[in-house]
Amino acid sequence: MVPLSLFVLGLELRRFPATDDAAASLGDSLEVIEGGGLSLAPYQGPALQPLVGWRSRHVELTLAPALAGQGHDATSSDGRSQRVRTLQWRAEGRAWGRFGPALAGLDLGVSGGSASTGGATVATAPVQLELAPTGGVHAELGAHLDLVLRARWGVRLSQDQVEQGLGGALSLEWHPAAPAEGDPPKGE
Repeated sequence: MVPLSLFVLGLELRRFPATDDAAASLGDSLEVIEGGGLSLAPYQGPALQPLVGWRSRHVELTLAPALAGQGHDATSSDGRSQRVRTLQWRAEGRAWGRFGPALAGLDLGVSGGSASTGGATVATAPVQLELAPTGGVHAELGAHLDLVLRARWGVRLSQDQVEQGLGGALSLEWHPAAPAEGDPPKGE
């Protein structure tokens, strides 16, 4: 098998809901900023997360970073309005076994975030580690493109807290066409 045929690139649609990612808990910190009494809802929208990695017929190893930013006008308790910018980040490594159209494995991630106003940081989300057993299915959309749908049970560790919950993701993965079983490598 040619090494390039093991390469995989993808794009995944993820969300940063407060129940699924620590970076979104930044909004909880913003609700109680003592300096200006500002309140701002946490970002719970989608984030496109690229992925890159290696896969063979039965194993897939990938890295998936994500970044989500937003800016909103927050209102203080005395009626003043101020622009607050939030930035959330996430990095994840994945190891999956592939069994026909099914997949099962483990995701390991780290995430965090911060908020600033007027160039000064006003709140930070604690760095959070996540370990998530995952399972799903992949469907071939063509010779080079797969659709992957998966569910994950995330166990998140942050400071002295442990949280867990069910989440999911949908991704498109591009890969060079692998030679059919029994085909000789190119050049022979």
